[in-house]
Amino acid sequence: MAKVLRCSDIGMDCDFVARAETEEEILQQAAEHAAATHGMEEIPANVLAKVRAVIHDE
Repeated sequence: MAKVLRCSDIGMDCDFVARAETEEEILQQAAEHAAATHGMEEIPANVLAKVRAVIHDE
């Protein structure tokens, strides 16, 4: 079952959606998106915790 993360689920005004088979793949997509779109070279621990909390099965 695929996992999904929506950027809007962590409070961003953004329509990005990541889908992958594993949480690790979702986190990689999210990191690439955060850098390219939101200018976040590093994801702060509190944001990472929010991201992990909203990843769910599709």
